Amino acid sequence: MITRRQLLGTTAAGAAAALAAPALAQSGAPIRLVVPYGPGGSTDTAGRVLAERMSADLGRTIIVENRPGGGTMVGMQNVATSKPDGSALLLTTTTAALLPAFDIPLQVEPQKQLAMVAQFADIPCVFAVSTKHPAKNWAEFTEWLKKEPNQVYYATSSTGGLPHLWGELISAKNGGKLQHIPYKAAAEALRDTVAGHVPAFVDVTTPVDQQIRGGTMRGLLCGAPERVAAVGDVPTAKELGMPDLEAAVYFGVSAPAGTPAEIIQRYNTAINAALKVESVRERLMSMGFIPTGGAPEAYTQRLAAETNRWRKVIKDAKIPPPA
Repeated sequence: MITRRQLLGTTAAGAAAALAAPALAQSGAPIRLVVPYGPGGSTDTAGRVLAERMSADLGRTIIVENRPGGGTMVGMQNVATSKPDGSALLLTTTTAALLPAFDIPLQVEPQKQLAMVAQFADIPCVFAVSTKHPAKNWAEFTEWLKKEPNQVYYATSSTGGLPHLWGELISAKNGGKLQHIPYKAAAEALRDTVAGHVPAFVDVTTPVDQQIRGGTMRGLLCGAPERVAAVGDVPTAKELGMPDLEAAVYFGVSAPAGTPAEIIQRYNTAINAALKVESVRERLMSMGFIPTGGAPEAYTQRLAAETNRWRKVIKDAKIPPPA
């Protein structure tokens, strides 16, 4: 396991990272970036954008390898059990924080068996209603919720995912009880909300942003700390006086636990450099991602904090683990 001292990125670690760069460049073997989803989706595309830029920086070929299944557990297990020599990386998702929050046995304990390299990007959550619903803003919606507790429904793509947990947190915060309707896919949930069969829909900014711009849905609340261009007319939780309702699906990069600190630092430098390139930022933002970046310890701390945050929501709302 990487120690806290190693992760802190001291001056000595920075010097070691500089020495590690030539060693990385000399090796001819490609680096695997495992994406725990199938090819073609926005997460896969984002991973390929990052891999291409990192490859140029590191002087090493990075091959994106799709390993979907098990709610990202297949991909996590593949990387967690790989040699800790820098040859395997994982495009890590929110599930690295959410799954441990259910306190159930897991094939992989992500925060113990993976070493966090860097945060990558966020996609904020959005609470939206069909334009067939009379609520024009958050105040009107919550007023309805208080008048008819247990009669107001919201749709998401699954049970136990971040949109579901966020909906439960919103419910508790606003003194009413939202009723959750899980669907098999976000597209189905979105379709029924647009049609007015379900009043509200909770997911990330993409694809609901297209429906908001098209006038078939009305965004009432965004979980980002600042307004997001894709849903620029939707007020943030902070603007509405609820900063504790900020929420986003977030992505990062991790490696097998035990990967040398100098390699972690070298990859961290490459990721942060990639996220400063304008063409990379524009490509990511066009897909709804907000580039983040940061130090390894910041990502490690965020995962731990999010696990604690959502563990309470799961316990209070008695939410079962994802199937």
